[in-house]
Amino acid sequence: MQYLPRWFAVLIALILSISTGIASAASSSTPRVHVVAQGQRLGSIAKRYHVSIAAICNANGIRRSDRLHPGQRLLIPDCSDKDGSAARSRAESTPSAKPGRDATPEKAAPHVSTAMKRPPAGTHVVARGQRLGSIAKRYRVSIDALCQANGIRRSDRIHPGQTLVIPGTPGSAAAAAAGHSEAARSKKADRTAARRRAPSWAKYVQKPRRRGYVTLVGFHGQWSGYLVGKGRRVLPAARKAISLVMAWPRNNALMDTRLLQLLARVSDEFGGRSVRLVSGWRNTSFSQESRHKHGRAMDFSIPGVPNEALRDYLHTLENVGVGYYPNSTFVHLDTRDVSAFWTDYAGPGEPPRYHARKVEARADGSVTDADTDAKDTAAKQVGAESARASDAEAADQHAKAPQRRPTQEDAAVAQ
Repeated sequence: MQYLPRWFAVLIALILSISTGIASAASSSTPRVHVVAQGQRLGSIAKRYHVSIAAICNANGIRRSDRLHPGQRLLIPDCSDKDGSAARSRAESTPSAKPGRDATPEKAAPHVSTAMKRPPAGTHVVARGQRLGSIAKRYRVSIDALCQANGIRRSDRIHPGQTLVIPGTPGSAAAAAAGHSEAARSKKADRTAARRRAPSWAKYVQKPRRRGYVTLVGFHGQWSGYLVGKGRRVLPAARKAISLVMAWPRNNALMDTRLLQLLARVSDEFGGRSVRLVSGWRNTSFSQESRHKHGRAMDFSIPGVPNEALRDYLHTLENVGVGYYPNSTFVHLDTRDVSAFWTDYAGPGEPPRYHARKVEARADGSVTDADTDAKDTAAKQVGAESARASDAEAADQHAKAPQRRPTQEDAAVAQ
């Protein structure tokens, strides 16, 4: 066996010692970093590297209560660095490892991370589920002071990620301007979202000057007055007077009490606008089972409110029949035990062409509907209530009927 020269063995040992020293120096000069993954917390990260949470917080300039986010980079102190001060000192001399930078695929390796940038002094970043009351209690300020500092109201919604100025804390005055602009942007976003969620009739809703006061204009007369009183009960004198306008030919028939309650409700919803009556009680109809013959149906419109919006609002009422006529100028409303909605696409003089929906009430008060066979629905549910031919016939009779001046008896009843 041939032995190596002694000088050669010494040279190899010297090279190994030098490389080991360089590696240890590099490891001691470069602090460890960790990229926060989804769901990780300070406790689990500290346990992984066998260091304390306090050391990680001190090294990164954060608090225990600060939230971590995926991609955030944290400095990890050595086990011998009990308080993390040495790791922070080394990081300040290493630009690539300074706290506050997030890892990106192009500029950082997957194992590189630093601390999250702290919000400005005197502010609070809203977390999911937080409310104005809990935030005010945390900083020992009143809700009114918190609202005033941020230019918001108690009823305004706050959303996660929104920055609020905390009054009476260091830096709150400097952050007030930014807080007001943030609040303005938040309110604008809330208004935009509310408009998108609003139903079609929402922009036509107005507060009535006199609740329960109805103005009804028909082909052969009009009536205005208080239709309902306390408890939304129909006033007997008003029911008799408005029935004279809603019935043709004139007779002593009285309109259905619940239908009149719905009429007052619709009038109030749209600010007491005049209701234009096309047909109410009548003795002629396409079907023998028409609710018009029993004073339980009416065809009408409200000037200033599109029929589509009026139809959508009527769909929110309980136990009603609602008919929509895209090629006409009115909608149909009647009272029944189970709600039914339909659309008649027929033109003037054409037989009805229905697209109907059967609506069933759930136990919680909501309704569910499913498309049903148009022919079956037209025969069993819709029938004459929405027949355009009968409505046109009734309107023609109204137009040809001799107009007479109101008598003193009519005036007395209307009062």
